[in-house]
Amino acid sequence: MFEHQDSLKSLRKFDLNLLTVFEAVYYYKSVSKAADILGMTSPAVSQSIQRLRQYFPDPLFIRYGKGISATVFADSMHENIKGSLSGIIDIFADKGDSIRNLVIWSDPHLAQVLIPDICSHLMSLPKLKCRIVHNLLPEDAVGVEHALLYHKTDIIFDIAPIFNSAIESELIFREKIVAVCGKDHPRLKDSLSANSLKDERCITIIKDRKKINEFKSKIDVLLGKRVISFASPSSLIALSVIEKTNDIGFFPESMYEKFKDIYNLKRLECDVDLGSYEVYMSYSKKALQDKALLELVERVRETFVMNNKSVHP
Repeated sequence: MFEHQDSLKSLRKFDLNLLTVFEAVYYYKSVSKAADILGMTSPAVSQSIQRLRQYFPDPLFIRYGKGISATVFADSMHENIKGSLSGIIDIFADKGDSIRNLVIWSDPHLAQVLIPDICSHLMSLPKLKCRIVHNLLPEDAVGVEHALLYHKTDIIFDIAPIFNSAIESELIFREKIVAVCGKDHPRLKDSLSANSLKDERCITIIKDRKKINEFKSKIDVLLGKRVISFASPSSLIALSVIEKTNDIGFFPESMYEKFKDIYNLKRLECDVDLGSYEVYMSYSKKALQDKALLELVERVRETFVMNNKSVHP
């Protein structure tokens, strides 16, 4: 940490513009050409090289015929700084010519529903260059909010909105919850009641999320207290366990539709309404100046909000 602080202090004393002049002279092997490219006078370029020599034990350039030649030290210096300078140039270059990391946070289930369509659309746009990066949503609600405010992520898909004046949270769709078991369950054919659930074991999803805990409590009220035989933070692992056991689980309808054939599942009709949950798209209002993010937001609105598209795959 202290070494980093010392490096920053040393860098603050150094005029980084000198490196720009160095690269121009190195590339063109001419003070006058470098001056033309940089919009400077030849004496100003020569003065910059003189200042740069004060930092290094080397002349950097020597006269060679009618031009100049870089020293071995200057060759090494060029190799060390060219990548960093190119990165800085890319930052200030036209966004349409550089690749933009578009970071999305969500739970795995919502990622399966939303991100394939997002990738398909954005990657079909020839003039929009972006790399989509997906990260799992942390359970800490404060951390999620701060991630948007401090630009750690661009967009968040979640089952809860974020209440902050600097953040926009849009409802994009609602989805039903369904009861699921294995196709060959020995006792349950096509329905589930509070009475039949008493004799069965259930699977639950472990997540410290207010909305999920509220749903668990609702199930217990509607169908009675459940006997939990397996708990996992992963819905996919839960489905794979249901395939090999006689356990019952409660999942988003789109997840059941997507994996019912893979895990040999069937849906159980309940004599009570299990309800639904809402999915929100949240993003920083300031971030909408970014072309790639604006394109993503508009695409999600078009697909899920304006057209009222079902979330079934």
